[in-house]
Amino acid sequence: MRVLKLIALALPALLAAPAFAAGGVNHDQHGGAGVLQFLPNVLFWEYVAFGIILVVLGGFVFPKLFKQLDARQKGIQDALDKADQVRAEAEVLLKKHEDLMRRANDDAKKITDEAVAAGKQAREKIEQAGQQAALELKQRAEREVELMARKAEAELRERAVELALLAAGKVLERSVSADDQRRLAREVVDKAAAMRN
Repeated sequence: MRVLKLIALALPALLAAPAFAAGGVNHDQHGGAGVLQFLPNVLFWEYVAFGIILVVLGGFVFPKLFKQLDARQKGIQDALDKADQVRAEAEVLLKKHEDLMRRANDDAKKITDEAVAAGKQAREKIEQAGQQAALELKQRAEREVELMARKAEAELRERAVELALLAAGKVLERSVSADDQRRLAREVVDKAAAMRN
């Protein structure tokens, strides 16, 4: 490969050497016209050298250059295709993520609503149980008060009977016996109680 490159570089110089040599011989004949002199034999060799350079470039350099450019273009196209594919996958993942977040928000709202409803229901049950317990306590207290009132009323009757007997006994001590006094007092108290009811 190195040899081909050296030949490609040296060949134009070797081919142009006779033209330069011929140009040097004729230099004195033209009276020093200089660089802009038209020399057909030099021009011919320049065309030949240019053609050889084009052939060497076209045969060895340009195919490799085009091959590298094609590989580069293919690499860029592959990278663009892969970027499009990754972007499409990212969009799909983004949509999935958004759906997942929406579902999670819906589930969280549902759980919160259920918890609030369960809390309200528990509060209502507790309030009902409290009201029922208070009602039962009130009814029990009313029964106890009524029972105590009856007991106090019975004691009061007994006490009234005893006081009436004591008073009647003092008044009628001599004329009526103690049993008769008690019987009379009870009758009076019973009649008084019957009148109250």
